[in-house]
Amino acid sequence: MLKAARHKEIVALVQGGGAVEVTVLAERFQTSPITIRRDLIELQERGLLARTRGGAISGEMIAEGWARYESISYAEREREHVREKRAIAELAAQQVSDGDCILVNGGTTSRHLAEALRGHQNLHVVTNGLTVAMEFARSQNAAVYLLPGTVDFKKMASVSRPAPGAFDDISVRVAFLGVHGISPTGGIGMLSPDEAAMNRCFVDAAQSVTVMVDSSKFSSQAIFRICELKRVTRVITDSGVSDSDRSQVSALGVEVLVASPDDAAG
Repeated sequence: MLKAARHKEIVALVQGGGAVEVTVLAERFQTSPITIRRDLIELQERGLLARTRGGAISGEMIAEGWARYESISYAEREREHVREKRAIAELAAQQVSDGDCILVNGGTTSRHLAEALRGHQNLHVVTNGLTVAMEFARSQNAAVYLLPGTVDFKKMASVSRPAPGAFDDISVRVAFLGVHGISPTGGIGMLSPDEAAMNRCFVDAAQSVTVMVDSSKFSSQAIFRICELKRVTRVITDSGVSDSDRSQVSALGVEVLVASPDDAAG
């Protein structure tokens, strides 16, 4: 197929489905991933799409993602997928033992985790989540180190791009991360580069990484990648996850735990 015809079809696929992946396009057009990446670079330069890690999405999808993020408050986000988040958090809490050293990033699912950990004793917690820290304060059974940064009131978290070596003195057994989007090919990601960079440091500081995502996050686009899924130990999601997404993540050697909202407390 001529390059011009391939470009036309790629643009049509992006506009029709919202997102494409390099590996899928390479197989579809029977060409190499390198060739597809070059195609995507050219199409991005022409303003026809926006490249992501492992593929591309429409410019409209990025704008919609940002617009929704900016328009919804933390309180409104707390009311979304509540039963799923609570079930995920309760299953995640079972991975924690008394006396553990853990890292929990900011976000609504992470706040539910802090709530689920109230019965644990002598925890040592590193977090950038303001509501996470406040939830641990209710139990008074955890020593909490709140990371500095600029407060993102949409997530009630402190965010900064860490300086080189900023996390050299931090080491935890496990990092629990809530993320904006997850993909078997694109990994885990956030909407802002600073938040992605901060969470990348969280991954580096942890012996293992547990990602907590409700199933809607498998269809959310996050342009700034934190890391590939090969860096993740475990993904905890809810029963709404598709068989395809679950099998693809498992095939990467990542443990997938599915929480049932029906079993969640409260």
